[in-house]
Amino acid sequence: MQKLMPFIAVALLTGVSLAQAHPLPRTTIPKPNAILTTSPTEIRMGFSEGLVAAFSGLEVDDPSGKAIETGDAKVDPNDDKELIVPIKVKLAPGTYTVKWHAVGTDTHHVSGHYSFQVKM
Repeated sequence: MQKLMPFIAVALLTGVSLAQAHPLPRTTIPKPNAILTTSPTEIRMGFSEGLVAAFSGLEVDDPSGKAIETGDAKVDPNDDKELIVPIKVKLAPGTYTVKWHAVGTDTHHVSGHYSFQVKM
């Protein structure tokens, strides 16, 4: 077992460094599980590293699962870690799902989803 310890330590360290090499969401507006009293005008997501705008974006689905109309995804010109997507329509009350995908400047691809509610 003692002979394996250096290999185990290297494997653990390598795994940690690989996990940190992906663009991970750090902030979202609206936040996951938020209950909003007004319709949001945009979705903002802050990531742990810079993004490639051409390969990063998101879709917002209404309570029935249909995509709502959004503007083009953009990376904030002052912060390449911030993804911004305008919402072009007023959201009716209900639960909305944000399905996002991002490619970091290091070319790593990640994706995920979260939900928020609109109550008026």
